[in-house]
Amino acid sequence: MTDEIPSINVSYPNSFLLGKWQQFRQRQQKENARRLKSKPLACFQHLIKTSKLIAETNPRGLVDLVRAILRPLQSEYLLGVAERGQDALPSIDSDTFFGEAIRTRMFTADGMDFRGTRLEGKHYKVKLSRDIVLPWAWSLRRYVDAVATIGSSKALIDGGEWDRVSQGAWCQDENHQVELWLPWGICFVNGGNHSITAGILAGEGEIVPDYVYDMGYLLDEVHCNGMFYFDTRTGDKVAPVDDSRRAAVFEIGRVMRDLNFPAFKFETQDANTLLSL
Repeated sequence: MTDEIPSINVSYPNSFLLGKWQQFRQRQQKENARRLKSKPLACFQHLIKTSKLIAETNPRGLVDLVRAILRPLQSEYLLGVAERGQDALPSIDSDTFFGEAIRTRMFTADGMDFRGTRLEGKHYKVKLSRDIVLPWAWSLRRYVDAVATIGSSKALIDGGEWDRVSQGAWCQDENHQVELWLPWGICFVNGGNHSITAGILAGEGEIVPDYVYDMGYLLDEVHCNGMFYFDTRTGDKVAPVDDSRRAAVFEIGRVMRDLNFPAFKFETQDANTLLSL
């Protein structure tokens, strides 16, 4: 006769209480999620609180928090045309990302010159599998072609039909144009939207940005309380907050900068070197 592992008997009262406690916790979690979703200001304030706690522990974690906040937005744009069809979502551009309060300060008064401090783009590498890159895939046909054929996993080794349509591993070409904003580490796509989308979904590829801008001057001129953006010099309201998460990201940039700490780093072309702000 083989030995049998004895079963563990949980008494009915203990099992009943545990079940009740789990139900209570689930209801509480759902209520907290509902409350935060219905109150954008509460979300903003809690994100700022979280950013300060992370900064106190290790400021290098702030860029990961920014990634967490913007990942749902990125996912919406990665899925949009597949779920809703051609031109499913509006374009996502750097000049409108933080709203009107920021857009009006991006250029000189005559509208001729961009005010961001341009850095040498060749020193930076953006990892599609990690960093917040925001492509706008607008064409269903191009989306299907790119996602179906781009990426090392799309190539087989048996010489089958799929091999003939595979484009292989993702790699940057002249069509891929990316604009990187610091201190947040947000990458806006100005060209190659569909193939960059495929690279993000395949979890592979690196891009050297065409343009890298330090936009820290915006943090000197504008601040946000979660409801409005204000002119820091005059204290006047400039514009209401349309998106509490993006507003929180804007203010987290202030935490990054004010710490006077190299909290945000991108790998340079030289793998043994780090370039920091």
